[in-house]
Amino acid sequence: MESKLTLRLDKNIIEQIKVYALQQQCSVSDLTERLYKTVLVKTSTKGSDKFGTPFAQKYKGILADKVIDVDDARFDALSEKYLR
Repeated sequence: MESKLTLRLDKNIIEQIKVYALQQQCSVSDLTERLYKTVLVKTSTKGSDKFGTPFAQKYKGILADKVIDVDDARFDALSEKYLR
């Protein structure tokens, strides 16, 4: 169920929000809802779990029972290329 909400913000901030929403191809209402959902998820999981976003929660533990074999030569080559 959707309800109307009135917010009072600085005019400059409102203009910046409108530009950002336009760049993201969404409405200010959608942007605001996403913001509050993110804040609520982070607040509810703070300190209890590092996987706070809904996307991360969906895939959390998906590889928990899998054995991952890393070829040492391949790992060394990739770490040399990307980590140094």
